[in-house]
Amino acid sequence: MDPGMKLHLAAGIGGPSAAICEIIRQYWGKAPAFTVIQSTLSGHALNLVHCGLVERLICSVCADISALARPSRTVQKAYADKRIALENWSLCSLQQRLMAGALGVPFMVTRSVMGSSIASDNAEAFKVMEDPFGSGEAVGMVRALNPDISIVHGCVADEEGSIIMAEPLGEDLWGSFAATGGVLATVERIVPKEYIREYAALVKIPGPFVRAVCVAPLGLHPFSLPNPGIRDFSPYEKDVDFLNDLHEASKSARTLDTWIRAWILDCATHQGYLEKLGPDRMKRLEAPVGREANRVLSVPPSRSNVEKACSPEETMLVALVREIVASVRRSGHKMILSGAGSRGVAAFAAYYQLKTEGYEVELVTGNGQVGFTPLPGVSILSTEAGVRTCTMLTDTIMAQGVLIGGMNNKCLSVLGAGQIDKHGNINSTVTSGGQFLVGSGGANDAMNAREVILALDQSKDRFVETLPYVTGRGDRVTTVVSTMAIFRKPNPGEELQLVSCLPLEEGRRIEESMRAVRESCGWPLMMRAPVGQMTAPEQGELDLLRWLLSAPSS
Repeated sequence: MDPGMKLHLAAGIGGPSAAICEIIRQYWGKAPAFTVIQSTLSGHALNLVHCGLVERLICSVCADISALARPSRTVQKAYADKRIALENWSLCSLQQRLMAGALGVPFMVTRSVMGSSIASDNAEAFKVMEDPFGSGEAVGMVRALNPDISIVHGCVADEEGSIIMAEPLGEDLWGSFAATGGVLATVERIVPKEYIREYAALVKIPGPFVRAVCVAPLGLHPFSLPNPGIRDFSPYEKDVDFLNDLHEASKSARTLDTWIRAWILDCATHQGYLEKLGPDRMKRLEAPVGREANRVLSVPPSRSNVEKACSPEETMLVALVREIVASVRRSGHKMILSGAGSRGVAAFAAYYQLKTEGYEVELVTGNGQVGFTPLPGVSILSTEAGVRTCTMLTDTIMAQGVLIGGMNNKCLSVLGAGQIDKHGNINSTVTSGGQFLVGSGGANDAMNAREVILALDQSKDRFVETLPYVTGRGDRVTTVVSTMAIFRKPNPGEELQLVSCLPLEEGRRIEESMRAVRESCGWPLMMRAPVGQMTAPEQGELDLLRWLLSAPSS
């Protein structure tokens, strides 16, 4: 690799960790001015930014990801100090840019990005034109993107470089075919060609595209590596404790320098890194072999013997569950996309409730997990356990572009947001003060679903008259559930109206609740008379939520 190159990093959330650590070792103290192209920048990839090795980021999400996704202090500081240029795209539109590069065409048509600040920020790579075939519709076009080198981590490869990748593919495929200089790969192990022939349907990158292959066991640590369905292969889980330690270290440049020295620089090779992890820790990360489906409950968990008072957060989550369930009953949605935030548990609870009522609905993620079964205390964010419950594993373009936002989608998107305006437009990218949040991720793409429900905290800082940045347009938003109330649009294109207040204080009159909601809204709020008050959560609803939030059983 040469300074100034455009590096595509791929291998699920966080990218090819072992290779990233080696890049840091090789270029520590230098300024190679790399452009990094990576959909989800997390884990060790964030350290590339801290070490000053990156001049430009082309990405969808920058976040500290462990059990949850949190804004990355490292990227926020580099962005604020103007040490990096940051080009933010939605998950699907970035992959469509790489797909165009792989196909050798100058652009790709997209349903994402149009009408958002992503489009205006990236005007040199996004254009709008009228359909040349006469429909009269405007279509968006993203410019082809070609990395210089693609660096990936796969499960296994033969000596000629034919690689079996982990599933779901997420954002890992098109950049490898678009790279002008080919692919550099790390894998868990090298296998004979006969093995590759046995699993030819699972080979995603053929040998002629690959320049070199290096064996790097646990090469995705601290993230998980699922088994795509091959024999004699040991998957592993995400190291949440490791990621939490990295998050704590990122609180200051000094502590992060110390952490990087201990875990990367003082480990002269990947083998040294594994030795520092130690056999006990690596043993704990081993995932069960096979892809057996976990049990699906037919009824909610039984009532606990010890009743606990309902918290305001639980009240809000119950309200969100009810809205999701009502939407599926009313509109017949067949899929539910749950965002990666902590309130995704509401979609999981709605899934179980709908199952008990005989509704066949599947959960889907933007990285290509379809039909997964939510398990207590198990995050959807890149876990081997979650992948094992899926009925389909695919990639981001299929998930976001077709299943969630395509012409025949039957999907309800349930999303969080940093801010909204009265039309349901959302911002998860940049604050009014210029601070970077996490980026679009799949939010912009998910706004193309048949229907969108939003959930967020209520305050004047969150419910704003004018968004500083439009991550996604709210044309298909029908409902917003806040920590204080429920809002709906009478018709598409109209303003959100207050329809119901949450019962947050016992004995509080509805007029007092309405006044508190108005005072916590940044625009003159319209009311749908008569404004109601949500009935208090029932014990069964709380039991289900608490079961899903509980630690997984051993």
